[in-house]
Amino acid sequence: MQKIPKIFLVLTTAISGLFCGCYDGETECFPPGARFYHNSTLDVDSVQFYLDDERICYEQLIVEDGICTNCPKIKGNLFENIMCQNSVDDESYSFFSFGDEYINNCVATEDFPIWRAFDCSINEKLYKKSIDSLKLTMHVFLKNESKKIELGIKIADGNHYNIIAEQDTALWYSYTSVTMRDYFDYYGPASAWKRSGCYDGYCVAILPMAEKDVCYDK
Repeated sequence: MQKIPKIFLVLTTAISGLFCGCYDGETECFPPGARFYHNSTLDVDSVQFYLDDERICYEQLIVEDGICTNCPKIKGNLFENIMCQNSVDDESYSFFSFGDEYINNCVATEDFPIWRAFDCSINEKLYKKSIDSLKLTMHVFLKNESKKIELGIKIADGNHYNIIAEQDTALWYSYTSVTMRDYFDYYGPASAWKRSGCYDGYCVAILPMAEKDVCYDK
């Protein structure tokens, strides 16, 4: 099984490097934006994200030598990953690229089901306008059916939004820093996220971003 270790963290780091003005050239800065995470143990094929009915995070990322070359230009960045055990002896989840070749080699148990993770990152620079107070909608595709999820919240710039199927919430919040080591090392423990209600069978939790803004070379 070819593992791509911490792929979503690697790509996040690469994108952050592109966004920040860490050199002396002239830059322009924007609010940090928002990130939306759909995490589910359901057999989800894909997820589409919309802000006020306008689709975001749908364009293909172009990655060269570990760097996303088009991430600062497209309308949102989408990452698709699998979280699962390599073996029954593992005490924590491992992260892989989304695809049947990885899913088929995962070990799934009642305590360690396979999680499918879809991560959409957007900000004012990519969206071309403010994302504050917009409505987030998702279209979730499972096999031959799809479901439109209307989340009863208004988006606020500067937050992470974790959206989990209601049936999965108890399991997700039972995980420890050992179980989800890579994930919690980056975002902090599940208890740090503020739960803000459930809508259409999905529950939302919010975590403020550490970043104050994102900067681009002019």
